[in-house]
Amino acid sequence: MLSSILESLRQEYRTRRMGRFAFWSAAYGAALWLVDRFTGAAPGFLWVLFWATFLPATLYYVVRLVRFFRERVLWRLRRRLVVTYIFMAVVPIVLILLLVAVGAVIINGQFAAFLVASNLRNHFDELRQLNRVVAHESHLTPGKNPEALLNHLRMLYVTELAEHAASYPGLEITLRLGPLVRAYRIDGTPTKPVAIPEWLKQEEFAGVVMGNGQLELRASDQAQTSVGRLTVILSQPLTPELLDLVGEGIGPVGVFVPQERGTRPPLPPADPGSPARLAAPEGQPMETINISSKSLRLPPPVNWLDRAVFGAAALNPVIWNAQKEEHFPVPVLLYASSRAVTLNRQLLATLGELSRVPVTFFSVVAVVFLAIEVFALIIGVQLTRSMTTTVDQLYQATERVKTGDFSYRISLPGRDQLSALGEAFDSMTASVERLLRESEEKSRLESELEIAREVQTRLFPQRLPEAPGLELYGICKPARVVSGDYYDFLQLGGKRIGLVLGDISGKGISAALLMATIQSALHAQFYDGFSATSVSHGIPVPVSTADVIARLNRQLFDSTPREKYATFFYAVYDGESRKLTYTNAGHLPPFLFRSNKVERLTVGGTVVGLFKGVSYEQSVIQIEPGDTILAFTDGVTEPENSYGEEFGEARLLEATRRALSLPAAVLVEEVCRSVTDWTSGPELQDDMTLMVARAIR
Repeated sequence: MLSSILESLRQEYRTRRMGRFAFWSAAYGAALWLVDRFTGAAPGFLWVLFWATFLPATLYYVVRLVRFFRERVLWRLRRRLVVTYIFMAVVPIVLILLLVAVGAVIINGQFAAFLVASNLRNHFDELRQLNRVVAHESHLTPGKNPEALLNHLRMLYVTELAEHAASYPGLEITLRLGPLVRAYRIDGTPTKPVAIPEWLKQEEFAGVVMGNGQLELRASDQAQTSVGRLTVILSQPLTPELLDLVGEGIGPVGVFVPQERGTRPPLPPADPGSPARLAAPEGQPMETINISSKSLRLPPPVNWLDRAVFGAAALNPVIWNAQKEEHFPVPVLLYASSRAVTLNRQLLATLGELSRVPVTFFSVVAVVFLAIEVFALIIGVQLTRSMTTTVDQLYQATERVKTGDFSYRISLPGRDQLSALGEAFDSMTASVERLLRESEEKSRLESELEIAREVQTRLFPQRLPEAPGLELYGICKPARVVSGDYYDFLQLGGKRIGLVLGDISGKGISAALLMATIQSALHAQFYDGFSATSVSHGIPVPVSTADVIARLNRQLFDSTPREKYATFFYAVYDGESRKLTYTNAGHLPPFLFRSNKVERLTVGGTVVGLFKGVSYEQSVIQIEPGDTILAFTDGVTEPENSYGEEFGEARLLEATRRALSLPAAVLVEEVCRSVTDWTSGPELQDDMTLMVARAIR
């Protein structure tokens, strides 16, 4: 393999100018590296010349490599899938790890700055507590005069704090009691007193200030004593020694003040020997200063992952000697360096012994996740082999099918979804033939359904019967090809008309067949509306509507399955007496519009075909000119709109009243239009049947 690579490189050098150019550029760079390595005197412009020649050659061969990789290496599906898995699995993991690493560096750095800032705040809080102790002591000391009280407090500071002087490097104390002032360091040596500025109104203050030309921690307290008002001011300059204290256990700490541009408030001159000197000659910009801890060093790394981190926090010092309360105009940065493990140990130490448990758990989970990732990559590579084998055979089979050879079989075992495509392909040709047969069968069924629809249409009244004093109209709109609703007008002899409206349970063919059964039963057995026994005796007696429904119930109960039933409304109108006799067998009660009120025709009983031996009742009402009866099925009231709200009987009643003065046919079409507008769709949700009977003069 090595010899073939060397031969390819030799051929590249011999046949391509860019190959020779790249070779000599690399040789030139190697020579420069050797000179720089052993003498350290390689001129910079020679390196610029090297990169100016080497980078174009590198870009050329990168493009060549990508093209070769795409055309040769990635031509096979197996290798392409492996590269895809690498991009999908490895690259996101690497990016996430990099993001976690960057986040850890930033968070740990800011945590270090937070710890240092917290230590600094704790320090001036200690100064505040010292002031409170001194103020309390001034109340307890029975001083006879201000001089004695000041001397007593001075001795308190010098004697009590002497052994803690290392914790307060450079601490200065200013005591004011009336006109008397005492200012001294913690060792007792005199120093320049500090005055309370005009803007400080509160009795207590603690924070970072710009005073005496330098950054200081300052705490002040004012209290009323028996000999006058006492003011205590503690000032501690921000020195390397103080930074050693606040950065102990963390790492090197520093304070950085950048060079100020533009105008700034005038500052009093500082002590020439101050390490935090900020003053500059009048009219000149302030110099950049950097105060660093003196003895702190970066902790040694625990392992190669224990990298140094850096964080910074902004201090917002108050200008002590200003006329009003204002902050220093340039940002003052407090920065700290540490290591991640050192910071985490401090964090975990504050949480107790059990804090190690989540860290250990996280480490175990990380190792498990890494193992799962490696295992997933191996499984992915293995899966590519099975996928590419199946794809190759499917490609060959597709070429055979393109020629019209549907007898070709792959015969692959369906161990997984992809290999199951082979079985699917094997069944495809048979499926095509089966689909062709099913298509022919579907066409035949559609033709038969069309015939059934035509036959059912003939079962409905083909023309409206003539009834004296009564205007009739009915319509049935099936939701499917055939309907399970039934309406009819029966000519019962003389001036009697039978009004029939039924709703069969279910839809489709079964409901249509049951509807045809009911229609044939009515026409065959009760076509004239008289009892067969009464006719044989020569005295025709009309059969009551309750008896008609009872007979129909017995017939359906005996001849249909138990789950099949129908709601039924049957009425007989007598044109001579203008009376309407009806029985309602579980059907939606029709509306009777009479003058300005609406009545419901509810008398009857339960549905037909569901229970055996059910008795029914009938009712007789007098029909007056102008009365209108509207009978309907649930396909009119139950359709829903896009919000799931039903049309309902209230809206049906409102739509009917609007068209009550119109002809019966127009009234029915107006109701159907209202239902269609409510559902906002051309397709019916259920069979829609309406029947109107209006009394006229």
